[in-house]
Amino acid sequence: MNETIEMSETSVRHARILVVENDAAMLEHIATALRSIEIQQIATATNGVTAWWKLENGEQFDLVICDWVMPVTDELAVLRRLRAGQVAIPFILVTARDTEESIKTATDCGVTGYIAKPFSAARLKTEVFKVLEDSAILVQDADPNYWEI
Repeated sequence: MNETIEMSETSVRHARILVVENDAAMLEHIATALRSIEIQQIATATNGVTAWWKLENGEQFDLVICDWVMPVTDELAVLRRLRAGQVAIPFILVTARDTEESIKTATDCGVTGYIAKPFSAARLKTEVFKVLEDSAILVQDADPNYWEI
C-alpha cells in the first residue's frame, strides 16, 4: 500500500457519512465497506425525505452516499435541495443507471462522485477517499460514538 492511501485511510476514518439506501442488503454492503476503513460515524436513511429531515435538522455530515432510485422521492431531489441551499456536502450517487445521459444528469445536479451498481467494496472505498480528499473534507476531531448503524 502506498503512502498516499495510508494517509487517506487515517484521515478519512473520522468522516461523518450519511448513507441513503432503501435496500437492506445494499445498505449493509456499503456500511461494511465503510467500517473496513474504520469509519465509525455512519448514519442511515431509507428514503430521501428522511435524509433531508436529518440534514434540515442540523445533523452534520462530511459525505452523503445515496442511491438514485428509492421510494418516496427521486434522490436527485435531495441533491438539488442541498445545492440550491448552497450546501457543499460531497455527494456520491450509487445507481444502476450508468448511461452517459444519466451520468450527465447527475453531474449537472452537482454529484461529486458516481458509482455504478454492482460495485465492489474496494471501488466504494476508492471513491470515498477520492471525493473526501478532493473536497478537502478530512475531519480530524469527530466523536466516534455519535452515529452508528
